[in-house]
Amino acid sequence: MILDTGICSIFHRTDGSSAGDMPSYTYTHLFSGWYKELSFETAPAWQTEGRKDQKADGRIRILQCRGVKQDDVIVLADFSAWKDKPAGATVYKVIRAWHGTDDDSPDLISDLTLEVVTP
Repeated sequence: MILDTGICSIFHRTDGSSAGDMPSYTYTHLFSGWYKELSFETAPAWQTEGRKDQKADGRIRILQCRGVKQDDVIVLADFSAWKDKPAGATVYKVIRAWHGTDDDSPDLISDLTLEVVTP
């Protein structure tokens, strides 16, 4: 698969606050690289009991980065420090990460399902 939609930046979000205090997040740069936008379904056709209700706002594919996990944050732009985040950039949270092999090639890939969030 050709990853030609654009460049994304992924950050691991950590709550650095003390117990009982308001959350104070720090962002550690994890990955920057090319991505491909994938088609997606906004809601499952058959909701089952016990299934977490989540809304998908997008799906992307990147070269495999096993460090990416649920609740990491992504901006579909190229930058390496959270303080340099482009003004007005949409921030996404990873709600599902799948790490595997591309069906059409031996490339290792990560497919990420995203939800829009406010940082």
